[in-house]
Amino acid sequence: MMDSGARNTYRRSLLVWAALIVLLLLSFGSAYLKLGPWNSVLNLAIAVAKAALVAVFFMHLRGAPALLRIAAATALLTLALLFGLSQADYATRTVHPAPWQTPPSHRTGG
Repeated sequence: MMDSGARNTYRRSLLVWAALIVLLLLSFGSAYLKLGPWNSVLNLAIAVAKAALVAVFFMHLRGAPALLRIAAATALLTLALLFGLSQADYATRTVHPAPWQTPPSHRTGG
């Protein structure tokens, strides 16, 4: 027989799993919505929510020691910095389109 602590842990894990499934279905369903650039924003928000659920509940960051939470936050800030620098590089590039050339005509004749 399970004690109440194990039952609560099981119930919480099941609820988090159900929330992840709902978020998965939301991200799947959003592929069929025509929201323009907001599709990316919506899917990124859903992905952040899923990652937060996994980090807090399945990686046990809620009750983790402070050093482990600081390491996780540092990793996220580093990732954000790398994304920001990549976006800054991409945004400041100039586009040099290839010049249009007419293909040479091949005459056969004699």
